Amino acid sequence: MSEPGALELGERLVAQGRWLRLLLMHLAGRKIRAAIELEDLAQEVYVRAVAHASMVPPEEPKDLPLRRFLAKLARSAVVDAVRALRARKRGGGVTPLRLERSDWSHTGLLESLVAGVGPGPATEAGQWEEQARLLAAYDRLAPDQRRVLGLRQFEGLTAAETGRRMGRSEDAVNSLYRRALDAWGAALRGGAEGAAS
Repeated sequence: MSEPGALELGERLVAQGRWLRLLLMHLAGRKIRAAIELEDLAQEVYVRAVAHASMVPPEEPKDLPLRRFLAKLARSAVVDAVRALRARKRGGGVTPLRLERSDWSHTGLLESLVAGVGPGPATEAGQWEEQARLLAAYDRLAPDQRRVLGLRQFEGLTAAETGRRMGRSEDAVNSLYRRALDAWGAALRGGAEGAAS
């Protein structure tokens, strides 16, 4: 693609990869993740971002506008995945599970945008291991802890916005958020110690 800024978009998308996977982990939940690979959902979000490149906000420090844009696409991709799973279930499992994708996903455009931008094989393998550890530790948390982490950490909501979503006061959200971060850290350390034994 010779469109100006395509390489920059690819670099920006790759830079948000770890955050995006954590957001999808939060949005998808266990049932969806059991049926669809997290990486497939992430690739779907990337494809949609490239397909709507003209709507991608300009780069800013910490790229928060891009994160908001990707979060909207991620929610849409998860909803489409749920619909596809339900349709497959109603059809007795005959309907192939397919997220709605543009022709961009079949042209290799995304791969060409991010080629050479991402990490090498050894770094990528380490990132996959880290992602698996984060996911396993996240899944061991209580439901309220997962929800507050998802809303505050991954969706970037304020304590007040999170409180409205969870039906709690801002102070209660702040307290729950601190406990959730501590619990996630403890779960990660426990997993690392268990792996080292």
